[in-house]
Amino acid sequence: MTTEHDPNWRGLVLVWDEQAIFLGHAADASLHESPAIKVCVALDGNFGLRTSDDEDWSDYDSAIIAPGQPHTIDGRQNRMVMLLLAPETRLAQPLAPIFSQNGITRLELSVVEKIRATFADFDVTKPGAEPNVCHQMVEAIGSGDSLPIDSRVAQSIEWIRSSREEGISVQEIASGVELSESRFSHLFTENVRIPVRRYLLWLRLRDAMHLLAQGRSLTETAHEAGFSDSPHLARTFRSLLGIAPSALTKESSITSFLK
Repeated sequence: MTTEHDPNWRGLVLVWDEQAIFLGHAADASLHESPAIKVCVALDGNFGLRTSDDEDWSDYDSAIIAPGQPHTIDGRQNRMVMLLLAPETRLAQPLAPIFSQNGITRLELSVVEKIRATFADFDVTKPGAEPNVCHQMVEAIGSGDSLPIDSRVAQSIEWIRSSREEGISVQEIASGVELSESRFSHLFTENVRIPVRRYLLWLRLRDAMHLLAQGRSLTETAHEAGFSDSPHLARTFRSLLGIAPSALTKESSITSFLK
């Protein structure tokens, strides 16, 4: 573990609608359950990882962390790349056979070396570099067959995304795909690995990240993204990402690629 505590993550944060990348010097994250698939690769040294505060730290050079898997990270101020990927997306489907089997999976050394090579000459200013690097990470893992999600869940996600600004209930979502609320909730969690209400919260957090990238204050971001106030936004950050917003924004540059 680090001997001098620095809570700030220092580097680049690149945010799209369905994925995000952190690239830089990683600090620590408290115990949390992310709705995203996380692909973490240390570019220098190792990072610490554990699934409860009662466990000893284990050293990792890489890990795929499944959605909903409780974990905490000690980045040790080492350089790392962390890809957060919405589990329902097409890009994520080749990873499903991996994260559906284990909560945390180490990558093969050859895969780690490929990903490290990708970021050795990564230049964010090159046209098209940003989305390509996400695909390169997934392709390097080469997990094999995809596991597509249930068509009714996919349909509900499209509806959620298009309607969430007006407000939408789980009952309305379930009715839209002709399921009871309980059956839909079970099917959604089975396919996406997180409850639907937590997924709705995750979408609002992604909205907040784009607003922060546009230079909004925490208070402005909280209100525009549908949180009651900035403390509510901060609590959600900690619950889903393990860090306070200030730990990410203070010494990191955030760039949004929202179309």
